Amino acid sequence: GGEGGGGEGGVLWSEEEARLYVGDAGSLTAAHVDICPQLEFAHGLTGLKLLGVATREATPRLAALHAADYTQLDAAEAQAELLATRVPVDRPLDDAQRALLLDEAVTAVALEPGDLGVFDSGCLHFAANGLHWPVTGGMNAALYHGMLTRPLLAQLRAAARREAGGGDASGDEGDEDDAEASPAAAAPAAAGPRP
Repeated sequence: GGEGGGGEGGVLWSEEEARLYVGDAGSLTAAHVDICPQLEFAHGLTGLKLLGVATREATPRLAALHAADYTQLDAAEAQAELLATRVPVDRPLDDAQRALLLDEAVTAVALEPGDLGVFDSGCLHFAANGLHWPVTGGMNAALYHGMLTRPLLAQLRAAARREAGGGDASGDEGDEDDAEASPAAAAPAAAGPRP
């Protein structure tokens, strides 16, 4: 990944190439929390995308109710994905979908062509392609790329401890070496699926 300097909020690492996500109207990304939290940039190219993101404080509560557990790296992962809440735009919502979409800790936006959505991928998030599908129909496309900044280091360390099965996973404590962090050492590994 690329490196950036900067002061307190400087970019430590960023993806060199954006990823293109294309989906038919009505396609969905289930509620999830990325394994490796980073600042995620979503660039709307065509179509309308519903993007929902929970607050950091509400993420544990909402993830327990709605998210797939991507820490399971076996057949249970596929089952967890099937059980995770999705918020469709092409049919009526069930009770769990409605509860997630209307939760006061969730911000939902319509990502239109030319829009830039920025969110913390360590927070619960979900997406649906084809917002206003009966009217606009067609495909949806968005470019995604992530970056790691100094303020996200505590979350990244907490995620690593959680994955290793030890230590406090809150991500709230700071480490003395944040200012000395190596961008190469801070580069995130693969995350869960992106919306």
